[in-house]
Amino acid sequence: MISEREYRYYQRLHQNRLNLVIHIIGSIMFIAGNILMLVGLWNFIDSGQILIGFSLLLIAITLQAIGHQFEPEQFGGFKGPFDFVKTFYLELVIFFPAFLFSPYFLENWSKK
Repeated sequence: MISEREYRYYQRLHQNRLNLVIHIIGSIMFIAGNILMLVGLWNFIDSGQILIGFSLLLIAITLQAIGHQFEPEQFGGFKGPFDFVKTFYLELVIFFPAFLFSPYFLENWSKK
């Protein structure tokens, strides 16, 4: 369960409309990339699927970096490689989809 405090913190880091659009696209790409890599592994190491899936992950991560440049409040940074991976999976697979369908997203989207 995501707490009110966590939603408010996330909301502060995602105020810009362009960044919100980038996150919608990036989250879909990130999830699709992971699914494609898993399907590639399931299909007896289909390197084409794995490569396309991994490419989608890299593009999604790059889009996130670009989008956050438009935000008035910046993310504090990662504590290391594990934190980097953990943060992206939590954000793009769990937290952003929940945020997207919350009143917090609509509140930020409605700002001028």
